[in-house]
Amino acid sequence: MKIRDSLQGNITAAKMAIQKAAKQKPALIALPEYFTVPNCMADFTDASSISKETCEKTLIFLQEMSKQIGDIYLLGGSVLEEDSGKYYNTSTLWKNGSLLAKYEKINPIQAEIKAGVARGTQPLVLDTEIGKIGLLVCADTFDPDLVKRTANLGAEIISLPVAAMGTHPTVNGHPLTEQIARDYGVFLLKVGNVCSSMRGGRSAIIAPWGILGEVTDAPEDSILTRDLDMQRLRDYRSKLNKS
Repeated sequence: MKIRDSLQGNITAAKMAIQKAAKQKPALIALPEYFTVPNCMADFTDASSISKETCEKTLIFLQEMSKQIGDIYLLGGSVLEEDSGKYYNTSTLWKNGSLLAKYEKINPIQAEIKAGVARGTQPLVLDTEIGKIGLLVCADTFDPDLVKRTANLGAEIISLPVAAMGTHPTVNGHPLTEQIARDYGVFLLKVGNVCSSMRGGRSAIIAPWGILGEVTDAPEDSILTRDLDMQRLRDYRSKLNKS
């Protein structure tokens, strides 16, 4: 998703994309990290003001869209949410207008920390009828222990909303997420906020046996859809466990 310069612009773009994706009757739809926060991550300076501007309206929007798409799971990217006086980069999972789970990013990047974003503490995996879904956010994948803990909770599908800073190094392909998929036998749903940088923020759907699909380098809105072969994944995991 290309990030706009206003909250309403981002909400409108996300609404159009969700409605378009829902016509394909998918099992789930996923959004990027900070998808409603205006402008680029490079402009991220004050967690409190960003949260006050965007949090409530984003959560209302996600609830309304979840009601609209019904039985389709909605992975709500992430929102900056206040909890007991601290601000967390919070990823949410919805269905039929109900909030099923929320996860607070455990590894905020330096720019987030400077802006006042706190660290979450608990990994999260939710059991659903389509499989066990784990929630991580962007730089969480740089933490091998957290990835392992999430995998050990049984995650089969990992939601990974991302937003790359302009300082992000140039990356060819998706080497880190491909390795995670192979090592732990999981599907990764990498969903990119592409205002700040395309270098590490491109969307891709990744299986243990390779990249199932990825978007181009163009900084634009796009919808990427693939079938996840859960039986093939479980066969892979069975062999992985035996080895």
